[in-house]
Amino acid sequence: MKSLLYIRVSSKEQEKEGFSLDAQEKLGHDYANRKGLKIVKIWKVSESAWKEERESFNEMIIYAQKHKEITDIIFDVTDRMTRNDLDKYKIYKLIKEYDKTIHFSRTGKTFNKNSGSDDEFMLDIEVAFAKKWSNDISTKTKMGMQEKAEQGIFPSYAPLGYINNKSTKLLEIDPLRAPFIIRAFELFSTGNYSLRMIRDLFYKEGFRSLKGSKVHLSTIEKILKNPIYYGCFRWNDRLYKGNHHPIVSKELFDKAQGTLKNKNRPHITWRNDFAFKNLLTCGKCGCNITSALYKKKYVYYHCTFSKGRCGNLYINENNLADKFGEEVVKKISIDKSHFDWIKEALSKKHMDDKSDKENKIMALKEQYNRIHNRINRLYEDKLDGRISEEFWKQKDAEFGQEKINLECSLNSLEGSDSDYFEAGLRTFELSQLLYPLYVNTNFEKKAKIIKILTSNCSINDLTLYPTYRKPFDTIVKWLSCPTWLPGLDSNQQPTGYS
Repeated sequence: MKSLLYIRVSSKEQEKEGFSLDAQEKLGHDYANRKGLKIVKIWKVSESAWKEERESFNEMIIYAQKHKEITDIIFDVTDRMTRNDLDKYKIYKLIKEYDKTIHFSRTGKTFNKNSGSDDEFMLDIEVAFAKKWSNDISTKTKMGMQEKAEQGIFPSYAPLGYINNKSTKLLEIDPLRAPFIIRAFELFSTGNYSLRMIRDLFYKEGFRSLKGSKVHLSTIEKILKNPIYYGCFRWNDRLYKGNHHPIVSKELFDKAQGTLKNKNRPHITWRNDFAFKNLLTCGKCGCNITSALYKKKYVYYHCTFSKGRCGNLYINENNLADKFGEEVVKKISIDKSHFDWIKEALSKKHMDDKSDKENKIMALKEQYNRIHNRINRLYEDKLDGRISEEFWKQKDAEFGQEKINLECSLNSLEGSDSDYFEAGLRTFELSQLLYPLYVNTNFEKKAKIIKILTSNCSINDLTLYPTYRKPFDTIVKWLSCPTWLPGLDSNQQPTGYS
């Protein structure tokens, strides 16, 4: 008599409980030999018997229905067969409509169309018991995972950039992948890189999916949207403050969210040999500026005309490079006479910001303590019966969310580096050197300088209109406003510095 053997585990933990696939297979073969059954096909699977869509189980059912010569099917015990009613009915159909006999090798029980009502009743009870046991495990697991979340422990598999520490059950930073996560946020936040550009760049640098291929664009997007990387995580639609080390700052995370909302993100063109691609938009219609090669040697930039002909002019690449130098780079050049005044301004702002930061931290801590006290009083009101359980849960969730937001703000503020005096001086020194550097380098490096200085630039009838990045936008304002220049008396000097 030809038979099938179906053996299953739903987790590695079950192997420790005597349900390993090898142990089930040995019991199945021994049982078949004793009963004179010939096993012609074996299913060795790892899947839950609770869910209703079981691919391997359904494959076995269809195989048994198609092959009339198969008379028997061997399982280890009842809960290795199924823990849900839908699959139980599929087994009953095999028995009653296809004349199959079900065997359980561990207990020696059999069930076929000649079995009495008591046997069917006992099988129903065993399936119901398996289902109840599975539901209890699921409930306890969910409760345990919720408790972990309340304690700040991420209760699931580590996302890219982290690894699960099996001994401490905590998240640890993955030294191999975390640098890619940081760079993804940094590159995307500049506004110069699309998701696809980051994905392709990382692939060249060795960043792979678990299967060794390029990661999906959705994976890159999920990384950029996941709060776990700045120290929080979402569980059951609620944000929790994690006790793991953040990979990026909250400030950088928020900057990436702003870029995600910007629909006018860069894209990869069909050619990669044009230096100033993805740097310009049309000042007349808002479309992108594309590039093309004419007579195999002249590169021109022009509107894509996606919205129709707008009349904007074509511009040669050499002329465009010169315009970038004169109309963008040169505008941030600071002569030496201004440098000392800027140095003094930075020093004064540094002292003011330091005091302002201390005041903000103090205010946030006071607000945090108020929320904490409210939660305590709310809990006491619940215990004393002054408020309902439902009202307490609602307010506890609201105040808890507010506490997390305050904690993130405090961590971000306390971790921020307000000692930018030296960094500011280096920026202004760079603004003195950048134009000579731009003039004496090639197109590719010129384009990199433009990307450093601007977040967007439009062109209208051969005139550039740049949008400068910080702090270069402030430098341009200083240099373009006569009343902000040194040499004025104290009443004319600006009272605030950006």
